[in-house]
Amino acid sequence: MVGLSGVVGDHVDASVETIPPTVDDERASTYRDEGIAVRSAFHEGTATDQPVEAADGSLVWVWGEVFTVTDERGGRRRVDPAETARVCAGQYDEYGDGFVERLDGEFVGLRYDPDDGTATFFADRVGARPLYYAVGDGCLAFSTTIQTVPEVPGFEPAFAEPYLAEYLYSRRVQGTKTPVEGVEQIAPATLLTYDPDSGGFDERQYWEPRYDPVDKPLSYFVYELAKRFERAVADRMPREDGDYGLLLSGGSDSRTVLAAGGSALDCYHMGDGWNREARAAKRAADAAGADFELLERGLDYHETLLERAAPIQEFIGQFQSGHMLGYAEKLAETDALLTGLYCDVLFGSWGVPQREIDLPFGVTLWPPVPDVPVTPAGHVAQREADGMARDPAFVDAPPYGELIDANLRDRGGRVDAHGVEYESVGTLALSQYLYPVTNGIGFDLFAALQITPTRNPLLDRRLIDLHLSMPLKYRLRSDPVHRAMEALDPSLADIPHASTGVPVSSHKAAHVVGDRALNQVAKLTSSATHRTDGPMQDKNEVIRNHDFFERALDRNEQRGRALPCLDWAAVRETYRRHQAGEIHAGEELYRLVTVLETPLAERILDG
Repeated sequence: MVGLSGVVGDHVDASVETIPPTVDDERASTYRDEGIAVRSAFHEGTATDQPVEAADGSLVWVWGEVFTVTDERGGRRRVDPAETARVCAGQYDEYGDGFVERLDGEFVGLRYDPDDGTATFFADRVGARPLYYAVGDGCLAFSTTIQTVPEVPGFEPAFAEPYLAEYLYSRRVQGTKTPVEGVEQIAPATLLTYDPDSGGFDERQYWEPRYDPVDKPLSYFVYELAKRFERAVADRMPREDGDYGLLLSGGSDSRTVLAAGGSALDCYHMGDGWNREARAAKRAADAAGADFELLERGLDYHETLLERAAPIQEFIGQFQSGHMLGYAEKLAETDALLTGLYCDVLFGSWGVPQREIDLPFGVTLWPPVPDVPVTPAGHVAQREADGMARDPAFVDAPPYGELIDANLRDRGGRVDAHGVEYESVGTLALSQYLYPVTNGIGFDLFAALQITPTRNPLLDRRLIDLHLSMPLKYRLRSDPVHRAMEALDPSLADIPHASTGVPVSSHKAAHVVGDRALNQVAKLTSSATHRTDGPMQDKNEVIRNHDFFERALDRNEQRGRALPCLDWAAVRETYRRHQAGEIHAGEELYRLVTVLETPLAERILDG
């Protein structure tokens, strides 16, 4: 495992081991003195020489990367991401703890003051790198993966039933909450100082999302998006001789990264043969003059993912969404991997609540009109209607809506949701998948981080600021990312989008019609196979056509019977009905097995 694990205060002799590495390129070390113990592991060639000592004697560790720093006049200076810890120590020397506000990157870090024994943890704007902590007797245990928070006197891990149920309902636990009793996550854009003498915390938030749309035409936002996106990609490819990879789909998000990075990127596509998605990705790579490699999957692919995902699972998405783990050795050959994640979250319709119109015969239309909730009740209703929400027959817990409502607090006009504050319910709704990033539903980013340094240009501060200033109507009625791609490389925009069958440069309405048409064709031509024309395998058919899932249930029955909020007899009945074709429960069953296979389940339940 790459990342950090440790103890501050008493009990620094506790075990601070990390889980075995996903690939064999990690450099690990342990630092220990009378007030702190830190186990660190980093990919070879990254910021491995840690801790770094600041001028006042403080020690600095960082997991993640910083790409640029900002000076007093707003100017940006590119820095070497392999020197991130040294950069952070130098910025601290100059600006004190306010240095974090000047950093652009994806990181979480720790500054330890040996004089007074305090530890200050710091996170980037959107919490792209998680850090989990638990309070023990006179100490704080922490880790960058929830699976390895050290056990210390006063803290023994146990499942927290409401948040475990929340994961099974929605494949995520929001905010700073986790499904482990006593374990919290540091909030985004936060400095959290722990004083072992008093046992107290000082928490300071240095940024938050504020939606402030500006009255400018779509052309302004397209121009700014293309310009800022190109610079963000360049910042994440600083070496001319670097070996940079791109996970390229047949859609538009990763293709926009290709439009900015061009032939310097080696493109990888995971698929089952040359289906429609793979053919579109290959056409895009060829048009950009980039190398392309198809990484073939098979029916046993999900079994491999379950084995490799379990030790590093963060309860964000389920195991099979760590798609790249099946090709970890191949992808580890790159110096860094770029993704197009969060394109639709920032500049598309994903995450924008829309008005719904119900028509006869079960048809629903979503006109391009925002319907952002302004009350807690409205927010709860939209979370219940979320496409990711499920109500598994085997979960014995309060309804999902009640769990969401129980974690909403009024803070004098502001709202606290699962331990993270927002300026309003509307801002909470619009920030649902970004602030923090762990509110998302994809395990893909967190899996990729264990393989090789993984960089997400869309999380650049300039693009987040642009996102906050863009009127919602442009995200619902147009495709700003498509227009930006056309500005960066028209040849890529001429290639059809794999999910719609029409060129990316086409009007949004054409993409809507094309998407629905291809979905209908897929329903009419579908057969009992795991293979699809899209980027994902059909998990329902994987379960029906491969015995790995039944074997997983068999070996985890004892844990399943001990797991809170779970009815094991109902699990078996759900599986039986799924196999008989009475229901499609692959999504719900995958979430359950994700939990049962983790080291945490072993630590908590097997005893």
